[in-house]
Amino acid sequence: MKLTLNLPLSIILLAAVSCRTDELPTPNVTEDPFFNLNVGNKWVYKTYRNPDFTNPQSSSTFTGRIDSVSIVGKENIQGFTVAKERTKTHFPNSNLNGNVSYRYLRVNTKGHLVSYPASGNIDISETGGHVLHPGMDINYIYNNPIFDLGPGSPIIGNVLYQLQNESNIIVEGTSYTVFPYKGVFTPISTTTGLLPKTQDISYKKGLGLVKEICHAVYGNDYLETRLVSSKIIY
Repeated sequence: MKLTLNLPLSIILLAAVSCRTDELPTPNVTEDPFFNLNVGNKWVYKTYRNPDFTNPQSSSTFTGRIDSVSIVGKENIQGFTVAKERTKTHFPNSNLNGNVSYRYLRVNTKGHLVSYPASGNIDISETGGHVLHPGMDINYIYNNPIFDLGPGSPIIGNVLYQLQNESNIIVEGTSYTVFPYKGVFTPISTTTGLLPKTQDISYKKGLGLVKEICHAVYGNDYLETRLVSSKIIY
């Protein structure tokens, strides 16, 4: 099994380490309308695999995985309103085929999109949750250590996340103006056989996730999640 730097959508085939983190207190700002979490929103994603990010000629192929994501409700938990997101996976010949998962989403007062597991034991606070994307907060930076075999094992590198400038990308034949939230993985000097790699979590304002690139820690392959269709409620 391979260790990965990030999780596209929910669960991927490779053993993974999340690159998102708990919020740390920073000065509050008014809630940013960057994110749309209205009930009824729907997104469909396909996952592609590329065997070698170091080779510009290496092409990506469709893995067969399709994720249908939707906002199915709103709930009030500990005084905070959260959106409940549902993901159903279609992945023939995989143990993930037909899998349905849920998580809670909210936009905090700093304009960051954060997530919580949809379980009965969560603790929601204004400065808590895992950062999925910092919205338009260009000053938000997070450094995430990567452990060899999970927490408690040796650290093999760090991923430094920061919002990038607005850019234009083409995904599945459609042009989008996005704000990429990129994480640069830098192996520590004592490790061997690991290369610097860049994660990419690109959101379009008012639409949501458009593209996400997730690298394996070991090896040169990566997975790319691409938006193929959407229905947004305004």
